[in-house]
Amino acid sequence: MSHATVSRWLDGTLLPTVDQTKALADSLGITGQARADLLQVAEWVNPNRGTRGLFGISDRAADALKVEHRATAIVEWSPLRIPDLLQTDAYARRVTDETSGVTSKAERQKALFEDTRKKYEVFLGLPALTWRVGGANVMTQQVERLIDTLDRQSAVVRLVPDGSDWHDGRLGGFVLYDREDDDGAVLIQHLGAATVLTDRELVRRYRRVQAELEQLALTAEETRQRLDALLRELSTA
Repeated sequence: MSHATVSRWLDGTLLPTVDQTKALADSLGITGQARADLLQVAEWVNPNRGTRGLFGISDRAADALKVEHRATAIVEWSPLRIPDLLQTDAYARRVTDETSGVTSKAERQKALFEDTRKKYEVFLGLPALTWRVGGANVMTQQVERLIDTLDRQSAVVRLVPDGSDWHDGRLGGFVLYDREDDDGAVLIQHLGAATVLTDRELVRRYRRVQAELEQLALTAEETRQRLDALLRELSTA
């Protein structure tokens, strides 16, 4: 195998085949369980999912986490559930996704809110609150977390009411990342996978959806009032 090939393996632009992985293991003297794990990774290569990896995280999910780390600002539209970066531990245990299945959501939240230069804006659909994930106690803690988030200077949460006319945000949730060195990226999460979009025109289309959501969403103060009312409702449930 050439140095150029190995270099591409290291930077992630090329995945080794099973036979190449065996040859690499032989040349490096990797044996036993370590060899078995390495070969299993190679066998898990799939054009639709990438490499699942020893720690259960796909290449595409890892890419998504890298984008999140590099972002200078994050805008998220979550019509049906509380976003990963705002979930309590109790809520998080009841929902799963590929991007955060292994990487601790708590660690991602800590990294986000410790960096006060990074702005995080969430547009939250009302079904994310009316679906009582985990019951009243779990949702009470979750609503309290959302209210606390409203007090952070680096974060904004705005509810998007039901009953509005069609907008492209109804096609599903997404996360829009601003980055200093390019036009940004969009993350779309699926069941067991994640897609990162970097095409300039596609990113622009999602920015237009963001603009629509800004027009439809309640203000931060109106959102706080709705959350306070929901908290009172949950206390009597």
